[in-house]
Amino acid sequence: MYVYPSGQAQPTDYVFAAMVVLVYFHSIATSRALPLAKLPLYWLGLICWIVLHCLVLSLLLQSTEFYRVIAFWTYNAAVASCFLYLIDCDDKGRVYIERAICLGLIVSGFGVFLSLSEGGRVTGFFNNPNQLAFYSLLGVSSLLVINRMSLNIRPLTIMAVLSAVAGIFAASSLAAIAGFLLVVFGYLLANLQPKRLFRFLVLIVSFFVVTSFFDDQILNSIIDNVYDRSLVAGEKFDSIGKERNYDRIFAFPEYIIIGAGEGHLERFYPYDKLEIHSSFGNLLFAYGIPGIGLFLLLVFSLLRNAPLPVWLVVSGPMVYSLTHMGLRTTLFWIFLAIVWSEYGQEKSHGHNYRVLGESS
Repeated sequence: MYVYPSGQAQPTDYVFAAMVVLVYFHSIATSRALPLAKLPLYWLGLICWIVLHCLVLSLLLQSTEFYRVIAFWTYNAAVASCFLYLIDCDDKGRVYIERAICLGLIVSGFGVFLSLSEGGRVTGFFNNPNQLAFYSLLGVSSLLVINRMSLNIRPLTIMAVLSAVAGIFAASSLAAIAGFLLVVFGYLLANLQPKRLFRFLVLIVSFFVVTSFFDDQILNSIIDNVYDRSLVAGEKFDSIGKERNYDRIFAFPEYIIIGAGEGHLERFYPYDKLEIHSSFGNLLFAYGIPGIGLFLLLVFSLLRNAPLPVWLVVSGPMVYSLTHMGLRTTLFWIFLAIVWSEYGQEKSHGHNYRVLGESS
């Protein structure tokens, strides 16, 4: 839920900050390894590179603006490490995280419901439609991964998934819809069994039952918004360099070596309109080849032992990130932490994990 303008700390951030303090205190009090030690090596390397990069730029440009960037990256890493810690501490940790994600999606869905009558692209409790769509996409992707590609058909889960679908389509984000289709394909590929396909059918039926209670005018408005945006998708793609600020990369190619940092955009006049609207493009220009390289290695380390359906689910948010800057979204890093906990790190303890094709 967004209460303040984008870029400022939101109420949820203070809750997460308190959680970080409590979890790190618990790890020290119980003589456990610090949660930060649970992050993949490439993740830690990326954070170290960004912190070093920002400190150097702060000295060179005599600016404190880059300290805020350090805060964003270290905060998200700390929160993600706490989720890893909670998952590894107890089996109940995974259950609590799943329920928290479900409740978050349901609250977001309530915001969508309240905003439907306003017309246009829905924002819900967020500041813009893209934030709503990305949050919904990450939420449903996280639920799939933490359940090892299987969804339990419970009222809480059904409400959460329906809320996520509503958020994605009501926001009319083509990138999020494309990512969601990949997630659905990954889910179906992992559940090619009658019992599991029946669960998917239950979700579909639930979706149509819920939509039958809405005014046809509202549903038609959502469909029209998606259709209208799809008509101009080709034009948007042709002008992606200017619209997403990729032209800054081509105008200042020297920065892709070690990066220009995030901030002081006046250095790039006349290509100084906002940040690059792409997670990958922003990483490349801001932190150079080392930055984008470490991030890609991180993603590969998360997925190298994962089956194809998981690759498809993770590809959903990544496709969205091609045309939107989502690296400061905390749930994105929580999602990567969940992927690491389920498929990336070595499992030395005896959890009863479901595998592809196993019935449940």
